[in-house]
Amino acid sequence: MARTVSIVTGAASGIGKRMALSLYRAGHHVVAVDVDADGLERAAEEQGFATDRGVLRKQLDVRDADAWDELVLVVVRRFGRLDTLLNVAGFLRPGYVHEANAATLALHVDVNVKGVIFGTRAAARHMVQQGSGHVVNVASIAGVSHVPGLSAYCASKHAVRGFSLSVAHELSPHGVAVSVFCPDAVETPMLTLQETYSEAAMTFGARRALSLDEVEEALHRVLAERPLELFIDVPLTGRALAAKLANVFPKLTRVAMEGVMKRGRAEQQRRAHPRSRPQ
Repeated sequence: MARTVSIVTGAASGIGKRMALSLYRAGHHVVAVDVDADGLERAAEEQGFATDRGVLRKQLDVRDADAWDELVLVVVRRFGRLDTLLNVAGFLRPGYVHEANAATLALHVDVNVKGVIFGTRAAARHMVQQGSGHVVNVASIAGVSHVPGLSAYCASKHAVRGFSLSVAHELSPHGVAVSVFCPDAVETPMLTLQETYSEAAMTFGARRALSLDEVEEALHRVLAERPLELFIDVPLTGRALAAKLANVFPKLTRVAMEGVMKRGRAEQQRRAHPRSRPQ
């Protein structure tokens, strides 16, 4: 049986880095891509597949539609097929919209939205001809709720979810599945970046963030079961349900929002001063 061929974006760090390694260990041909070429090489060295011909590493700016088309062509020529695309790469910068510069706001749309759309389009063109394939687009719980202080990020993840749910119905008749994955905050460099931004207090409102182990397990479930969408949060917090309710009843969430932000600010303080954590 032919080995599964999988593209993973954002493979230099965080979820993308973990999934590139996980799929490699599961026996996939892995195409690990990132805009950070040096980071991609460091990740390959750390993970032990720098010299494995079953792993292809490519620098890719997900905002470049032509580069996506070229990547898929290279992958198909190298491995003969493309089975899975994991659109993981993302951008987040906390801030209030009236204080943000235009370039930062645009990056949320260009990386998080256009990157997913261009990647899905490039992969789908081949997968439709092939008659099979699976695209997994990583959104967020922020893709169904509203998050003050992360308005541009929140908007981009709403767009990712809406696009994914729509295109799933377009591609299903051709044997191609599309899933959208919506995790709560995850322990990655993107989360660490938010620790010093007071605007990001809601991100830290749960008692802890999801671990990469939990996200890896959930994504393997997505790959195996091909659901239309999957939400995950820290067990017993109910954050995913709260996000869905906030989407339906946005006015009611104002009552609970200040309490969540208060907890989040306290968690940011604990992260800034780790010695104050209980032993």
